[in-house]
Amino acid sequence: MQAETQSPLYAIASQFDTARITSIKAHGNGNVNDTYIAVASDKTRYILQRVNTAIFTSPEIVMSNMQTATKHLNQCIQNRKLIWKVQRVIPSKTKKNYYIHTDGTFWRMISFIEDAHSVDILDSHDKALELGKAVGLFHSLMAEIPHGTLAYALEGFHIVPQYLQAYDKILAQHTPLSDKETDYALRFIQKHRKEAVRLETGKKHGILPLRVIHGDLKINNIMFSRANDRAISIIDLDTVQPGLIHYDIGDCMRSSCNRHGEETQAWEEVCFDTERLRYIWRGYLEHAQGLMSEQEYAYIYDAIFAITFEIGLRFFSDYLAGNIYFKIHYPKNNLFRALVQFRLGQSIHSQKEAISRILAEEKAKYMQCATARS
Repeated sequence: MQAETQSPLYAIASQFDTARITSIKAHGNGNVNDTYIAVASDKTRYILQRVNTAIFTSPEIVMSNMQTATKHLNQCIQNRKLIWKVQRVIPSKTKKNYYIHTDGTFWRMISFIEDAHSVDILDSHDKALELGKAVGLFHSLMAEIPHGTLAYALEGFHIVPQYLQAYDKILAQHTPLSDKETDYALRFIQKHRKEAVRLETGKKHGILPLRVIHGDLKINNIMFSRANDRAISIIDLDTVQPGLIHYDIGDCMRSSCNRHGEETQAWEEVCFDTERLRYIWRGYLEHAQGLMSEQEYAYIYDAIFAITFEIGLRFFSDYLAGNIYFKIHYPKNNLFRALVQFRLGQSIHSQKEAISRILAEEKAKYMQCATARS
């Protein structure tokens, strides 16, 4: 009880409609929000988060989108009897889906996915297949929500030309030191900046339509059952909003096909694993093959490269600007995060033919099986 009187976290947690919270501990390694595990007197666990309003400047929209998405997903699971878990938004005692503390900080509480875990690096093709199935299922269910139903939680999110404009402005204001790592990043951006905007060009020309997307479908936002390693949930719905599902697909593949993980300093060893790609794509097609047109399928390789370039660009821009967006653990953290993505992007670029062939082969196999079943 003494901890409750000393820590403001307990006072904040008490504003939500749960049994009395008895313990609160920091949780996870997210780069944006502050996250805690809160345990209630009835042993129920919850996620308590301080939303970073410097980044999510309209957090009420974030929560409205999350409420719409989770309600829809839960209805789908109940109606179809799916073995799947969806986080629930816990209301405050004033019946809102958030709480604003007296110091102005914005808080939310969501249910905790029990008996599940996430991974940062895939260790089997079975997990890659499961991961692909999870993303495909998510997209197929979210496709039932008209994209106009949701507002933009983050304006300009996943718009590579805008990130390039911001980068150019930062670069003009901050002259980076010349060293091996920085020079590599500068050269990569300059060489590939035109290639990285192809998705936005496709959207502009009406080839790639807007849908409801997750917006941050990296590997550790997919949860696996501790009992059988089946994918059973997708978490972190902060960035659910209208967008191109290609960014979700690319983000999943980018983060899952990197055998060294996102936080390694051994960036020169990073490469893109095409066999993992094969199984992810195979799993995705099982649930979501009918979502896209033939023209849209032609942009999957571009999606993998574009999101890799974008995330590296954002890390590098933040490093140049003084690390104001992403949390860091040491001064050059964002530089090395960027280098991991750029090296991965180089590996993707050098394997373009192999990646495109695998994507086509798996799609053809799925179509043959679908024809045989019919």
